[in-house]
Amino acid sequence: MGAVMSEDLLSVAAALWPGAETVDAGAPADGRPVRARFAVVHRGPTPTVLVPVEPPSAAAASLRRVSAGSSWWDSTSRVAAGAAVRAVPALLRHRVEVRGGEEGLADHLSAVLGTPVTFSLSIGTARVNRKPVLQVFDATGTCRAFAKVGWTENTCADVAAEGRALAAVTAHQYRHIIPPELVARTSWEGRPVLLTGPLAPSPWARHRRSWTPPDDAMAELASRFGLTDGELATSDWWRRQWQVAGELADPVMRGRLGRAMEKVATVTGRRLIAFGAWHGDWTPWNMAVTGSQVLLWDWERFETGVPTGLDALHYMVSALNLGTPSSPDAVVRALALAAYRDRSLGGEPHVHSLLYLVAILTRYLRLLDAPGGEHLAPRALQTLIALERLCG
Repeated sequence: MGAVMSEDLLSVAAALWPGAETVDAGAPADGRPVRARFAVVHRGPTPTVLVPVEPPSAAAASLRRVSAGSSWWDSTSRVAAGAAVRAVPALLRHRVEVRGGEEGLADHLSAVLGTPVTFSLSIGTARVNRKPVLQVFDATGTCRAFAKVGWTENTCADVAAEGRALAAVTAHQYRHIIPPELVARTSWEGRPVLLTGPLAPSPWARHRRSWTPPDDAMAELASRFGLTDGELATSDWWRRQWQVAGELADPVMRGRLGRAMEKVATVTGRRLIAFGAWHGDWTPWNMAVTGSQVLLWDWERFETGVPTGLDALHYMVSALNLGTPSSPDAVVRALALAAYRDRSLGGEPHVHSLLYLVAILTRYLRLLDAPGGEHLAPRALQTLIALERLCG
């Protein structure tokens, strides 16, 4: 489980039926049972999504599930493709079969949901949190749930963390936030599996985005688990950041982060900081607006007892840099714009920018040695330089 998930999409699909193999649908029959049939959706030469061949409505729904990071034109194309596939399933010509092996994840999910299911499958791009994500359908083609499967040691921890977060979050009522329903927290072949209910925004709603954070929703989440005031130096949150910093394997990074944190503590002094909850990865592509409410998913970074205002800063840095800042200057500019926009961050927008950078850095740096962590190294270095510049 600790190995890098280096397999491509087709081999991951086979692994969901232990001992199985993925072959072209046109290959001669070989006596092995056919566990599943998928159509392959490509982006260029690379398979990106497997959609179930039957029922056709499930294939169409899979295509209509528009990535929040897609362009408007991409969204339009995929919605049109979904409608076309529902009418003419043969449009998905590249097909594969999963043959052989034992009963797999589909059988487990069928038992959990109490009905036979099939699913579409994606694994995302190569990165530290890469894992199988399934859109699960019943026999009528109705989406019953989304499933995340822990695949490496780190993604197993993420899936378990999101399950705990949703158990806590969905125990409360909200005016401005709609989190996904927690359907089940289960395991399969020693891997944690999280099943959540579908949140179904219009594909067009997901593109009505702005760099302006949804302040009411963020404030509601921050306060829902209680707000407390305290000094930074004596807070549990600050102790946790120091613990992560002290455990970093790279002595250079450990030293640079430690010196920057000492300066942050000096700048913050004994002023009172408000602590509350944060989503931890609130970005335009992890949400959709419907009326006065925000559909919000991907809760694995949720925490309580965190300085308030950090979700808004993360949103701004992500939105203005399309998720990946090009330079430390780009990080600093986004934080400066966030501070200019919102003077309510405890009256100390500069201090909160420093606290935000510490929070993100401890997240990035502890993952550098994890499978796929090398993809985070440039972003971690940019964030560290930005923190050092703001510390003066």
